[in-house]
Amino acid sequence: MTAKAVWAATAAYAVVFFLLGADRYATYHSGTDLGIFTQAIASAFHGFSDTFEGGSHFAFHFSPILYLCWPFLELAHSALALVAIQASATALVAPALYLIARKRTTERNAAILACIALLYPPLEGVTFTEFHENGLVPAAVAWLLWAIDSRRFGIAVALLIVTLCVKEDQAPAMAFLGICALLYFRGPSTPGLRPSARDDKGKRSVDIAGVTFSATAVLLSIIVFVAYFLLIVPAVGGQAGWTPEHFYHWGGSGAPPIPLDRQIVGRLTYLLEAFVPLAFIPLRSRVMLLSLPGFAEVLGSREPLTYTMGQHYAAVWIPYVLVAFAIAGADLFEQQVRRATGWVRASAILCVLVSIFFSPLHLGHFLRLPNASDSATNALIAKIPSGASIGTYGEIYAHLGFFPHAAVGLRRHPEYVIYDTAYRSTYWNGTVLPQIDQAVAAGVYRVIARRDGVLLLER
Repeated sequence: MTAKAVWAATAAYAVVFFLLGADRYATYHSGTDLGIFTQAIASAFHGFSDTFEGGSHFAFHFSPILYLCWPFLELAHSALALVAIQASATALVAPALYLIARKRTTERNAAILACIALLYPPLEGVTFTEFHENGLVPAAVAWLLWAIDSRRFGIAVALLIVTLCVKEDQAPAMAFLGICALLYFRGPSTPGLRPSARDDKGKRSVDIAGVTFSATAVLLSIIVFVAYFLLIVPAVGGQAGWTPEHFYHWGGSGAPPIPLDRQIVGRLTYLLEAFVPLAFIPLRSRVMLLSLPGFAEVLGSREPLTYTMGQHYAAVWIPYVLVAFAIAGADLFEQQVRRATGWVRASAILCVLVSIFFSPLHLGHFLRLPNASDSATNALIAKIPSGASIGTYGEIYAHLGFFPHAAVGLRRHPEYVIYDTAYRSTYWNGTVLPQIDQAVAAGVYRVIARRDGVLLLER
Protein backbone atom coordinates (compact mmCIF):
# COMPACT_ATOMS: atom_id res chain seq x y z
CA MET A 1 0.00 0.00 0.00
CA THR A 2 1.72 3.17 -1.21
CA ALA A 3 1.02 6.67 -2.44
CA LYS A 4 -1.03 5.30 -5.35
CA ALA A 5 -3.35 3.56 -2.91
CA VAL A 6 -3.79 6.77 -0.92
CA TRP A 7 -4.69 8.75 -4.04
CA ALA A 8 -7.06 5.98 -5.12
CA ALA A 9 -8.74 6.05 -1.70
CA THR A 10 -8.91 9.84 -1.88
CA ALA A 11 -10.62 9.71 -5.27
CA ALA A 12 -13.00 6.96 -4.11
CA TYR A 13 -13.92 8.98 -1.01
CA ALA A 14 -14.68 12.06 -3.13
CA VAL A 15 -16.80 10.07 -5.59
CA VAL A 16 -18.76 8.23 -2.90
CA PHE A 17 -19.58 11.37 -0.97
CA PHE A 18 -20.47 13.26 -4.13
CA LEU A 19 -22.95 10.50 -5.01
CA LEU A 20 -24.39 10.57 -1.49
CA GLY A 21 -24.68 14.35 -1.66
CA ALA A 22 -26.22 14.18 -5.13
CA ASP A 23 -28.94 11.84 -3.85
CA ARG A 24 -29.58 14.11 -0.89
CA TYR A 25 -29.94 17.04 -3.28
CA ALA A 26 -32.07 15.24 -5.86
CA THR A 27 -34.55 14.09 -3.19
CA TYR A 28 -34.89 17.57 -1.65
CA HIS A 29 -33.05 16.84 1.58
CA SER A 30 -30.41 19.54 1.15
CA GLY A 31 -31.10 22.60 3.26
CA THR A 32 -30.84 26.35 3.43
CA ASP A 33 -27.04 26.61 3.52
CA LEU A 34 -26.71 25.14 0.04
CA GLY A 35 -29.14 27.75 -1.28
CA ILE A 36 -27.29 30.55 0.52
CA PHE A 37 -23.91 29.64 -0.91
CA THR A 38 -25.24 28.96 -4.40
CA GLN A 39 -26.91 32.37 -4.50
CA ALA A 40 -23.90 34.17 -3.03
CA ILE A 41 -21.30 32.50 -5.26
CA ALA A 42 -23.48 32.85 -8.37
CA SER A 43 -23.50 36.61 -7.70
CA ALA A 44 -19.81 36.71 -6.75
CA PHE A 45 -18.97 39.55 -9.13
CA HIS A 46 -22.10 41.60 -8.55
CA GLY A 47 -22.76 41.76 -4.84
CA PHE A 48 -21.85 38.32 -3.48
CA SER A 49 -25.30 38.43 -1.92
CA ASP A 50 -28.11 36.10 -0.96
CA THR A 51 -31.65 36.72 0.22
CA PHE A 52 -31.35 34.70 3.43
CA GLU A 53 -28.59 36.94 4.78
CA GLY A 54 -30.22 39.97 3.18
CA GLY A 55 -27.10 41.30 1.49
CA SER A 56 -23.45 40.54 0.92
CA HIS A 57 -22.10 37.35 2.45
CA PHE A 58 -19.04 39.39 3.43
CA ALA A 59 -21.18 41.20 5.99
CA PHE A 60 -21.36 37.88 7.83
CA HIS A 61 -18.13 36.05 7.00
CA PHE A 62 -14.78 36.79 5.38
CA SER A 63 -14.64 34.08 2.71
CA PRO A 64 -12.89 35.30 -0.46
CA ILE A 65 -11.88 31.70 -1.16
CA LEU A 66 -15.44 31.20 -2.42
CA TYR A 67 -14.50 33.17 -5.53
CA LEU A 68 -12.53 30.09 -6.57
CA CYS A 69 -15.78 28.11 -6.52
CA TRP A 70 -17.50 30.46 -8.98
CA PRO A 71 -16.09 28.99 -12.24
CA PHE A 72 -17.18 25.47 -11.28
CA LEU A 73 -20.63 26.61 -10.20
CA GLU A 74 -21.07 28.70 -13.33
CA LEU A 75 -19.88 25.90 -15.62
CA ALA A 76 -22.15 23.27 -14.03
CA HIS A 77 -25.00 25.72 -13.43
CA SER A 78 -26.01 23.49 -10.56
CA ALA A 79 -25.55 23.48 -6.80
CA LEU A 80 -24.09 20.00 -7.26
CA ALA A 81 -20.83 21.71 -8.18
CA LEU A 82 -20.54 22.81 -4.55
CA VAL A 83 -21.34 19.29 -3.37
CA ALA A 84 -18.48 18.02 -5.55
CA ILE A 85 -16.11 20.71 -4.29
CA GLN A 86 -16.75 19.86 -0.64
CA ALA A 87 -16.41 16.11 -1.25
CA SER A 88 -13.11 16.64 -3.08
CA ALA A 89 -11.75 19.19 -0.61
CA THR A 90 -12.24 17.05 2.47
CA ALA A 91 -10.84 14.00 0.67
CA LEU A 92 -7.58 15.87 0.06
CA VAL A 93 -6.75 15.61 3.75
CA ALA A 94 -5.51 12.06 3.19
CA PRO A 95 -2.53 12.75 0.89
CA ALA A 96 -1.25 15.44 3.28
CA LEU A 97 -1.46 13.01 6.20
CA TYR A 98 0.35 10.38 4.14
CA LEU A 99 3.25 12.74 3.44
CA ILE A 100 3.47 13.77 7.10
CA ALA A 101 3.46 10.17 8.33
CA ARG A 102 5.83 8.92 5.62
CA LYS A 103 8.69 10.91 7.18
CA ARG A 104 8.28 8.94 10.36
CA THR A 105 7.44 5.44 9.21
CA THR A 106 7.29 3.23 6.11
CA GLU A 107 5.23 4.07 3.03
CA ARG A 108 2.88 1.21 3.81
CA ASN A 109 2.27 2.34 7.38
CA ALA A 110 1.82 5.96 6.27
CA ALA A 111 -0.75 4.86 3.70
CA ILE A 112 -2.64 2.88 6.34
CA LEU A 113 -2.84 5.92 8.61
CA ALA A 114 -4.02 8.17 5.76
CA CYS A 115 -6.72 5.71 4.73
CA ILE A 116 -7.93 5.32 8.32
CA ALA A 117 -8.37 9.10 8.40
CA LEU A 118 -10.87 8.80 5.54
CA LEU A 119 -12.93 6.52 7.78
CA TYR A 120 -13.03 9.14 10.55
CA PRO A 121 -16.75 9.84 11.24
CA PRO A 122 -16.37 13.56 12.13
CA LEU A 123 -14.60 14.19 8.82
CA GLU A 124 -17.32 12.30 6.98
CA GLY A 125 -19.91 14.39 8.81
CA VAL A 126 -18.32 17.61 7.56
CA THR A 127 -18.18 16.20 4.03
CA PHE A 128 -21.82 15.12 3.92
CA THR A 129 -23.40 18.13 5.58
CA GLU A 130 -24.52 21.22 3.65
CA PHE A 131 -21.84 23.02 1.70
CA HIS A 132 -20.07 25.58 3.85
CA GLU A 133 -16.78 27.43 3.65
CA ASN A 134 -15.71 25.52 6.77
CA GLY A 135 -15.63 22.40 4.61
CA LEU A 136 -12.50 23.81 2.97
CA VAL A 137 -10.62 24.13 6.28
CA PRO A 138 -9.44 20.52 6.90
CA ALA A 139 -7.44 20.15 3.69
CA ALA A 140 -6.06 23.70 3.78
CA VAL A 141 -4.79 23.29 7.34
CA ALA A 142 -3.51 19.72 6.86
CA TRP A 143 -1.44 20.78 3.85
CA LEU A 144 -0.26 23.87 5.73
CA LEU A 145 1.02 21.68 8.56
CA TRP A 146 2.72 19.43 6.00
CA ALA A 147 4.48 22.46 4.51
CA ILE A 148 5.65 23.63 7.95
CA ASP A 149 6.74 20.11 8.84
CA SER A 150 8.71 19.92 5.59
CA ARG A 151 10.13 23.41 6.10
CA ARG A 152 8.75 24.50 2.73
CA PHE A 153 7.94 27.94 4.01
CA GLY A 154 7.17 29.51 0.65
CA ILE A 155 4.40 26.96 0.16
CA ALA A 156 3.42 27.40 3.81
CA VAL A 157 2.86 31.14 3.36
CA ALA A 158 0.69 30.47 0.29
CA LEU A 159 -1.36 27.91 2.24
CA LEU A 160 -1.56 30.29 5.20
CA ILE A 161 -3.12 32.91 2.92
CA VAL A 162 -5.54 30.31 1.54
CA THR A 163 -6.58 29.34 5.07
CA LEU A 164 -7.05 32.97 6.14
CA CYS A 165 -9.30 33.44 3.10
CA VAL A 166 -11.67 30.66 4.20
CA LYS A 167 -13.35 32.38 7.16
CA GLU A 168 -12.57 35.09 9.68
CA ASP A 169 -12.34 32.68 12.62
CA GLN A 170 -9.25 31.18 11.00
CA ALA A 171 -7.33 34.37 11.77
CA PRO A 172 -7.18 33.73 15.56
CA ALA A 173 -6.43 30.05 14.87
CA MET A 174 -3.58 30.93 12.51
CA ALA A 175 -2.22 33.52 14.96
CA PHE A 176 -2.19 30.81 17.64
CA LEU A 177 -0.45 28.44 15.23
CA GLY A 178 2.10 31.15 14.46
CA ILE A 179 2.83 31.71 18.14
CA CYS A 180 3.27 27.97 18.73
CA ALA A 181 5.54 27.72 15.69
CA LEU A 182 7.56 30.69 16.90
CA LEU A 183 8.15 29.02 20.26
CA TYR A 184 9.09 25.81 18.48
CA PHE A 185 11.55 27.28 16.00
CA ARG A 186 13.22 29.41 18.68
CA GLY A 187 13.47 26.91 21.52
CA PRO A 188 13.91 23.25 22.47
CA SER A 189 10.20 22.56 22.92
CA THR A 190 8.97 20.32 20.12
CA PRO A 191 5.21 20.22 19.38
CA GLY A 192 5.55 17.05 17.35
CA LEU A 193 6.83 18.68 14.19
CA ARG A 194 10.20 18.23 12.48
CA PRO A 195 13.20 19.28 14.64
CA SER A 196 14.99 22.43 13.61
CA ALA A 197 18.70 22.69 12.97
CA ARG A 198 21.41 22.09 15.56
CA ASP A 199 24.75 23.81 15.80
CA ASP A 200 28.16 22.08 15.87
CA LYS A 201 27.87 21.65 19.64
CA GLY A 202 24.60 19.75 19.32
CA LYS A 203 22.46 22.56 20.69
CA ARG A 204 19.28 23.64 19.02
CA SER A 205 19.93 26.71 16.90
CA VAL A 206 17.33 29.29 15.98
CA ASP A 207 15.65 28.39 12.69
CA ILE A 208 15.58 31.78 10.97
CA ALA A 209 13.29 30.65 8.17
CA GLY A 210 10.91 29.07 10.66
CA VAL A 211 10.90 32.13 12.89
CA THR A 212 10.27 34.36 9.88
CA PHE A 213 7.31 32.24 8.78
CA SER A 214 5.91 32.17 12.32
CA ALA A 215 6.09 35.94 12.68
CA THR A 216 4.52 36.31 9.24
CA ALA A 217 1.65 34.04 10.27
CA VAL A 218 0.93 36.09 13.38
CA LEU A 219 1.19 39.42 11.54
CA LEU A 220 -0.97 38.38 8.57
CA SER A 221 -3.60 36.90 10.89
CA ILE A 222 -3.85 40.14 12.86
CA ILE A 223 -4.05 42.21 9.67
CA VAL A 224 -6.81 40.04 8.18
CA PHE A 225 -8.82 39.98 11.40
CA VAL A 226 -8.65 43.74 11.99
CA ALA A 227 -9.16 44.67 8.33
CA TYR A 228 -12.24 42.47 8.04
CA PHE A 229 -14.09 44.06 10.93
CA LEU A 230 -12.86 47.63 10.53
CA LEU A 231 -12.86 47.93 6.75
CA ILE A 232 -14.73 45.17 4.92
CA VAL A 233 -17.82 44.77 7.11
CA PRO A 234 -18.66 48.52 7.06
CA ALA A 235 -17.93 48.67 3.31
CA VAL A 236 -20.58 46.04 2.53
CA GLY A 237 -23.14 47.50 4.92
CA GLY A 238 -22.71 44.98 7.70
CA GLN A 239 -23.51 45.65 11.33
CA ALA A 240 -20.86 46.15 13.96
CA GLY A 241 -19.67 43.06 15.78
CA TRP A 242 -19.46 39.43 14.75
CA THR A 243 -22.64 37.77 13.47
CA PRO A 244 -22.10 34.43 15.32
CA GLU A 245 -21.76 36.29 18.64
CA HIS A 246 -25.16 34.89 19.64
CA PHE A 247 -23.46 31.55 20.20
CA TYR A 248 -21.50 33.10 23.07
CA HIS A 249 -24.06 35.44 24.68
CA TRP A 250 -24.30 33.41 27.84
CA GLY A 251 -26.09 36.16 29.73
CA GLY A 252 -28.25 37.35 26.86
CA SER A 253 -31.83 36.66 25.89
CA GLY A 254 -32.92 34.02 23.43
CA ALA A 255 -33.55 30.32 23.82
CA PRO A 256 -34.11 29.11 27.40
CA PRO A 257 -30.89 28.04 29.12
CA ILE A 258 -29.98 24.38 28.98
CA PRO A 259 -29.54 22.69 32.39
CA LEU A 260 -25.89 22.49 33.46
CA ASP A 261 -25.83 18.69 33.60
CA ARG A 262 -27.03 18.46 29.99
CA GLN A 263 -24.43 20.99 28.91
CA ILE A 264 -21.63 19.01 30.54
CA VAL A 265 -22.83 15.67 29.17
CA GLY A 266 -23.27 17.13 25.69
CA ARG A 267 -19.71 18.41 25.60
CA LEU A 268 -18.21 15.25 27.05
CA THR A 269 -20.13 13.17 24.52
CA TYR A 270 -18.80 15.39 21.74
CA LEU A 271 -15.22 14.88 22.90
CA LEU A 272 -15.75 11.13 23.03
CA GLU A 273 -17.12 11.23 19.48
CA ALA A 274 -13.97 13.09 18.47
CA PHE A 275 -11.40 10.78 20.07
CA VAL A 276 -12.91 7.31 20.50
CA PRO A 277 -12.91 6.53 16.74
CA LEU A 278 -9.17 7.20 16.65
CA ALA A 279 -8.56 5.18 19.83
CA PHE A 280 -7.31 8.38 21.56
CA ILE A 281 -4.09 8.13 19.52
CA PRO A 282 -4.00 11.89 18.67
CA LEU A 283 -3.59 12.70 22.37
CA ARG A 284 -0.10 11.16 22.16
CA SER A 285 1.10 14.07 20.00
CA ARG A 286 1.72 17.64 21.11
CA VAL A 287 0.30 18.80 17.79
CA MET A 288 -3.02 18.48 19.61
CA LEU A 289 -2.18 21.82 21.23
CA LEU A 290 -2.95 23.45 17.88
CA SER A 291 -6.55 22.21 18.07
CA LEU A 292 -7.32 24.26 21.20
CA PRO A 293 -8.75 27.33 19.38
CA GLY A 294 -11.05 25.09 17.34
CA PHE A 295 -12.32 23.14 20.33
CA ALA A 296 -12.75 26.38 22.27
CA GLU A 297 -14.85 27.78 19.44
CA VAL A 298 -17.28 24.87 19.33
CA LEU A 299 -17.37 23.93 23.03
CA GLY A 300 -17.60 27.54 24.20
CA SER A 301 -20.94 28.00 22.48
CA ARG A 302 -24.14 28.05 24.50
CA GLU A 303 -26.00 26.43 21.60
CA PRO A 304 -25.60 22.64 21.18
CA LEU A 305 -25.68 22.98 17.40
CA THR A 306 -21.97 23.87 17.36
CA TYR A 307 -20.94 20.79 19.32
CA THR A 308 -23.12 18.34 17.41
CA MET A 309 -21.31 15.95 15.08
CA GLY A 310 -22.44 16.06 11.49
CA GLN A 311 -22.31 19.88 11.41
CA HIS A 312 -19.67 21.94 9.61
CA TYR A 313 -18.36 23.45 12.88
CA ALA A 314 -16.18 20.40 13.57
CA ALA A 315 -14.00 21.33 10.59
CA VAL A 316 -12.12 23.91 12.68
CA TRP A 317 -10.42 21.25 14.85
CA ILE A 318 -10.48 18.12 12.67
CA PRO A 319 -7.25 18.75 10.70
CA TYR A 320 -5.15 19.14 13.86
CA VAL A 321 -6.59 15.95 15.35
CA LEU A 322 -5.89 14.02 12.15
CA VAL A 323 -2.34 15.36 11.80
CA ALA A 324 -1.72 14.44 15.45
CA PHE A 325 -3.12 10.98 14.65
CA ALA A 326 -0.77 10.61 11.67
CA ILE A 327 2.29 11.61 13.69
CA ALA A 328 1.44 9.59 16.80
CA GLY A 329 0.32 6.63 14.70
CA ALA A 330 3.62 6.65 12.82
CA ASP A 331 5.49 6.66 16.13
CA LEU A 332 3.45 3.67 17.29
CA PHE A 333 4.32 1.76 14.14
CA GLU A 334 8.00 2.51 14.62
CA GLN A 335 7.94 1.13 18.16
CA GLN A 336 7.41 -2.26 16.49
CA VAL A 337 5.58 -3.51 19.53
CA ARG A 338 2.50 -5.56 18.88
CA ARG A 339 0.49 -3.76 21.55
CA ALA A 340 1.49 -0.37 20.13
CA THR A 341 0.52 -1.18 16.54
CA GLY A 342 -2.65 -2.76 17.87
CA TRP A 343 -3.85 0.73 18.79
CA VAL A 344 -3.70 1.70 15.12
CA ARG A 345 -5.68 -1.38 14.09
CA ALA A 346 -8.16 -0.59 16.86
CA SER A 347 -8.68 2.90 15.47
CA ALA A 348 -9.66 1.49 12.07
CA ILE A 349 -12.12 -0.90 13.69
CA LEU A 350 -13.57 1.83 15.92
CA CYS A 351 -14.05 4.19 12.97
CA VAL A 352 -16.03 1.51 11.14
CA LEU A 353 -18.10 0.61 14.21
CA VAL A 354 -18.94 4.23 14.99
CA SER A 355 -19.91 4.80 11.35
CA ILE A 356 -22.24 1.82 11.48
CA PHE A 357 -23.89 2.35 14.86
CA PHE A 358 -23.41 6.05 15.70
CA SER A 359 -22.93 7.68 12.33
CA PRO A 360 -23.24 11.49 12.21
CA LEU A 361 -24.44 11.18 8.60
CA HIS A 362 -27.98 9.96 9.37
CA LEU A 363 -28.17 8.39 5.94
CA GLY A 364 -31.52 6.77 6.67
CA HIS A 365 -33.06 10.21 7.04
CA PHE A 366 -31.37 11.99 4.15
CA LEU A 367 -31.19 9.31 1.45
CA ARG A 368 -33.88 7.63 -0.62
CA LEU A 369 -34.77 7.06 -4.25
CA PRO A 370 -36.24 10.05 -6.09
CA ASN A 371 -40.02 9.93 -6.22
CA ALA A 372 -42.94 11.56 -8.01
CA SER A 373 -43.02 14.63 -5.79
CA ASP A 374 -39.34 15.29 -6.53
CA SER A 375 -40.06 15.18 -10.26
CA ALA A 376 -43.10 17.37 -9.76
CA THR A 377 -41.08 19.96 -7.85
CA ASN A 378 -38.45 20.01 -10.60
CA ALA A 379 -41.14 20.48 -13.24
CA LEU A 380 -42.86 23.33 -11.39
CA ILE A 381 -39.57 25.11 -10.68
CA ALA A 382 -38.97 25.07 -14.45
CA LYS A 383 -42.18 27.08 -14.92
CA ILE A 384 -40.94 30.00 -12.80
CA PRO A 385 -39.25 32.95 -14.59
CA SER A 386 -35.59 33.25 -13.54
CA GLY A 387 -35.97 36.85 -12.41
CA ALA A 388 -39.08 36.30 -10.30
CA SER A 389 -39.25 36.50 -6.52
CA ILE A 390 -40.06 33.13 -4.94
CA GLY A 391 -41.06 32.03 -1.47
CA THR A 392 -40.51 28.49 -0.22
CA TYR A 393 -38.78 26.41 2.49
CA GLY A 394 -35.09 25.54 2.82
CA GLU A 395 -35.08 22.22 0.97
CA ILE A 396 -36.54 23.80 -2.19
CA TYR A 397 -34.58 27.02 -1.70
CA ALA A 398 -31.44 24.85 -2.02
CA HIS A 399 -32.48 24.29 -5.66
CA LEU A 400 -33.13 27.97 -6.36
CA GLY A 401 -29.64 29.39 -6.03
CA PHE A 402 -29.70 30.71 -9.59
CA PHE A 403 -32.92 32.60 -8.87
CA PRO A 404 -31.53 35.79 -7.31
CA HIS A 405 -34.86 36.66 -5.66
CA ALA A 406 -35.71 33.25 -4.23
CA ALA A 407 -36.07 33.28 -0.45
CA VAL A 408 -37.12 31.23 2.54
CA GLY A 409 -40.59 32.23 3.78
CA LEU A 410 -42.95 34.90 2.48
CA ARG A 411 -40.95 38.06 2.99
CA ARG A 412 -42.16 40.96 0.81
CA HIS A 413 -44.97 38.90 -0.72
CA PRO A 414 -43.03 37.07 -3.46
CA GLU A 415 -44.50 36.69 -6.94
CA TYR A 416 -44.47 32.91 -6.67
CA VAL A 417 -44.76 30.38 -3.86
CA ILE A 418 -43.86 26.72 -4.28
CA TYR A 419 -44.12 23.93 -1.75
CA ASP A 420 -44.91 20.26 -1.23
CA THR A 421 -48.06 19.77 0.83
CA ALA A 422 -46.45 16.73 2.48
CA TYR A 423 -43.54 18.82 3.82
CA ARG A 424 -43.39 19.28 7.59
CA SER A 425 -41.34 21.55 9.82
CA THR A 426 -42.07 23.59 12.92
CA TYR A 427 -41.41 26.95 11.27
CA TRP A 428 -43.13 26.15 7.98
CA ASN A 429 -46.26 24.55 9.42
CA GLY A 430 -46.51 26.85 12.40
CA THR A 431 -45.73 30.20 10.76
CA VAL A 432 -45.49 30.25 6.97
CA LEU A 433 -48.22 27.83 5.89
CA PRO A 434 -50.96 29.69 7.84
CA GLN A 435 -49.84 32.89 6.08
CA ILE A 436 -50.17 31.17 2.71
CA ASP A 437 -53.63 29.86 3.54
CA GLN A 438 -54.76 33.31 4.61
CA ALA A 439 -53.32 34.91 1.48
CA VAL A 440 -55.07 32.37 -0.77
CA ALA A 441 -58.36 32.90 1.07
CA ALA A 442 -58.00 36.67 0.62
CA GLY A 443 -57.31 36.30 -3.10
CA VAL A 444 -53.70 37.50 -2.85
CA TYR A 445 -52.41 34.21 -4.30
CA ARG A 446 -53.92 31.64 -6.61
CA VAL A 447 -52.81 28.10 -7.42
CA ILE A 448 -51.57 27.97 -11.01
CA ALA A 449 -50.17 24.43 -11.01
CA ARG A 450 -50.65 21.33 -8.90
CA ARG A 451 -48.78 18.08 -9.38
CA ASP A 452 -48.33 15.07 -7.07
CA GLY A 453 -48.99 17.17 -3.98
CA VAL A 454 -46.68 20.02 -5.02
CA LEU A 455 -48.30 23.45 -5.46
CA LEU A 456 -47.15 26.49 -7.41
CA LEU A 457 -48.92 29.72 -6.48
CA GLU A 458 -48.78 33.08 -8.21
CA ARG A 459 -49.44 36.44 -6.60
